[in-house]
Order: sequence, then C-alpha cells, then structure tokens
Amino acid sequence: MATLDFLPNKETLSEDMKRCLLCLPSLGVAPLLNFLGDYLGGAGYIPENLGFISSAAAMFIFPWAIAALCVPILKAKGVIQVFVFIGALAVQMVLLFTAVPAGATCQMTGIAHKLKGEFQADELRSCAELIRQKFRSGTLAAHARSNDDHFIIGTSALVVSDSELPTSLRGRFQRVYIQKISDGDIEQVIFALGPDRGLMCDGRKNVREFFTCSIADGVEAYRYQRE
Repeated sequence: MATLDFLPNKETLSEDMKRCLLCLPSLGVAPLLNFLGDYLGGAGYIPENLGFISSAAAMFIFPWAIAALCVPILKAKGVIQVFVFIGALAVQMVLLFTAVPAGATCQMTGIAHKLKGEFQADELRSCAELIRQKFRSGTLAAHARSNDDHFIIGTSALVVSDSELPTSLRGRFQRVYIQKISDGDIEQVIFALGPDRGLMCDGRKNVREFFTCSIADGVEAYRYQRE
C-alpha cells in the first residue's frame, strides 16, 4: 500500500500550528497601515499624497508580502505551505474589507480628531446658537454671498460678520455662514476654515460619513470632495 509521503506527520503539524499562531498578529499589519495612511494624511501629520500611497501599498502589496513571509517558518512543505499562503492572504483581505472603513472615512476621522484638539465644541455651539437667535430676530450682521465667492457652500447661505463672533474665535475662520437646511427647519452655522473644509453646527449627533464626522454632539467637521 502506497504511503502519502507529501503529507507531514502529526509532530510536524503540531509544531507548524504553534508557528502559525505566532504569525497571527502580523495579519493585522496591512489593515492597520491601510487605516493609518489615510488617517494621518487627514490629520495633517503626513502629506495627503503620502497617506494615499501608504494606504494603497497596505491594500495591494503588504498582504502578499506578509503571506509570503509566513510560509518559510513552517517545517511542512508543499501543499501545506500553499494552504497557509492562501489562508494568510484571505484573512488579510477579509480584514481590509470588513474591519477598515473606506479611505475617505479614515481621512475624515483624522481631520475631525485634529479639529477637535484645536476648537472647543461648547464654544462653537454657544456661538452658533447666538448667531441663530440674532438671525431669527433680524439683528444679525450678515450679507449675501458675492459672485466670486469660491467656497463650496449653498448659494442661499448668508456670510456672518466676524464681529458677531466671540473674541476667542475672531480671525480663526476664513468665512462663517448661516443657512437653512431640511426644508427650512434647521439653521446650520458653518465655520469655514478654507474653501472645502471646516466645522458646522446643526444639532446632529454621532455623524460618521465619507466627508462629515462629529467631534461632539451637534458639531461636525466636514470636507467637501472636489470634482
């Protein structure tokens, strides 16, 4: 009766199982780097282009490299190594597509965490509420948008005078807007740091989207995606 010489014995399999367990932490390296690339780019710790390249490498290169590094530690050869390589690659792909948010969401999370450290949510909420009260009473110092206003904000929004802000917030924003959303039921105050990003107060809670992320209840960081 022929023997299956290509199959390892029980002792080899047991030893390989222990070695495989030691490799398990390495399977989380690619998903972690995929998240960190976009997150750090959004937070400004590294250039956004470098963050994108890092995330792309973690998605398309690192899983193959890590799977290949897991194979040489095994004593068993042949078909067992093939199964380990495919298994390690498959686990990383599952983690990348299920445990890691989309790149835009990771970047937005980085932006939100950075702005949370730069601004106090309570101060923004109080300022926004005061602006709303003056807007309703007709005493708000504001003016319509100019034709050359390049900020990506609704055309119906009004530009709030810097004098309406508390002293601690004056000069920290390029523009402050107020506009009605949701059929006019909600008055949204937008603190624009630049043409395509900033903070807004509109009463929503726990927002986490591609281009919007809460820093506190009622206060969200935003980033508009240019086409």
